[in-house]
Amino acid sequence: MNTWTRLLGALSLLLASLNTYAAPSWLVFASDPQYPWTPYSDDDEDILASDNRKLSSELIEAQYKSIADFRKAHPEQPVPVMINGDMTAYGHGWQRDYLYRTLDAHLSGDYYFGLGNHDYQNNIGNCANNGCARDSLFDLRDRMQNKVDTMAVDVSEKRWNQTWVGSLAYSKRFEDVLLIQLNNQPTYETRFNARQGLKTYDFRITGSLDWLEEQLKRARADNLTILLNMHKPDGWQTSTENQQRFRNMIKTFGVTAVFAGHLHKYAGRYYEADYYGAVPLFLSGSASQRTYLIAEIDRNARQLRVSKVADNDWQNKEELAVIPLPPRENKLK
Repeated sequence: MNTWTRLLGALSLLLASLNTYAAPSWLVFASDPQYPWTPYSDDDEDILASDNRKLSSELIEAQYKSIADFRKAHPEQPVPVMINGDMTAYGHGWQRDYLYRTLDAHLSGDYYFGLGNHDYQNNIGNCANNGCARDSLFDLRDRMQNKVDTMAVDVSEKRWNQTWVGSLAYSKRFEDVLLIQLNNQPTYETRFNARQGLKTYDFRITGSLDWLEEQLKRARADNLTILLNMHKPDGWQTSTENQQRFRNMIKTFGVTAVFAGHLHKYAGRYYEADYYGAVPLFLSGSASQRTYLIAEIDRNARQLRVSKVADNDWQNKEELAVIPLPPRENKLK
């Protein structure tokens, strides 16, 4: 190989590298499909159950068709979709069957999700044999564990008893971006038992702060853009020490932004929670309110642009904030 050929090869690789690095990255953050929930549910109004199911399914179909259309408009790269909890209203089998079948149809099975209070917290002691909370946890493990890089759960088995310990928080890296899903909220803890057939399950859900700190340390050492996800933006039942630890942690390790759901009627930047310090927090609303968020990573400008989609109309999205990304060489000393 002569010198000229080597130079052309090196130049081609450099240009390819620059073009790849300059390409924008898009992410979608949604929450609370919560089948069969509707605007009437949001307002505590009763309508016929059949009408409620029909309207809820129409709203969910419309939202995830919109998200799928946004993806199709950006075929040059994958567009990760994160759904931040309350997948169904009560975790019943017929609700979960409809919801995941619909998501799979619109997004070809290519999405990520976490659990919210309606998936497991609210159902403990309120569903036969705790089956709604049990099956919601099964869904998360079975659908996410093999798709993500790490999940905070340890499962052990002894005869007819299976024990789960952990928060089921997980992380997924997309090149220089790390998505972390913390489920209900990062300090949520509970314990419950459930049976299925002859087997007994002991679920010991722990807080995720220790696990999260390790994830953040590694991400900062690798100089990644870190985006946190959870369901509840505030109202955590935890100690002041845990709140302060979380606030210090996301500041120290340079989290760029946090995304959450839970408050159906609020979509946009949220200032009412006091757990985040200067790290911006964004809420995505709900399928019932026809809102979600789109984030664009501009690596050349070192910026994250977050926009709100109203009425499922992504072509007229509203920019909410432009956030600086960590400098490329900004590693924790």
